[in-house]
Amino acid sequence: MATMPKSSGTSDTLRSGAIFAMSGDSGLANATETWFAAATECQREMMSFVAMRLEKDGETTREMMGCRNLADVTAIQTRWIEETLRDYNAEMTKLMTICTKSLSGGGRTGG
Repeated sequence: MATMPKSSGTSDTLRSGAIFAMSGDSGLANATETWFAAATECQREMMSFVAMRLEKDGETTREMMGCRNLADVTAIQTRWIEETLRDYNAEMTKLMTICTKSLSGGGRTGG
């Protein structure tokens, strides 16, 4: 009958990483701190973006519901599509800037 080992390879890897981080070499600790700072800033930025887009989408929906003809609805929808594409493009640029600063040693990028 086969038996399962008491520890997994993943937990051994995590344990050895923790030992490495505590061994006096602060490289891993610094990299981890930089990664967490960048991830936190990206998350904060994305949450702000989603809130902004939901507000704009709600405003557009209310505006479209008040229209009396199809031409007005089409004009509003066209404007909404263009604005949405601009917003998503700008957001991707912001997120890429955060990641680039983090990778190039910029560390924490504010927020």
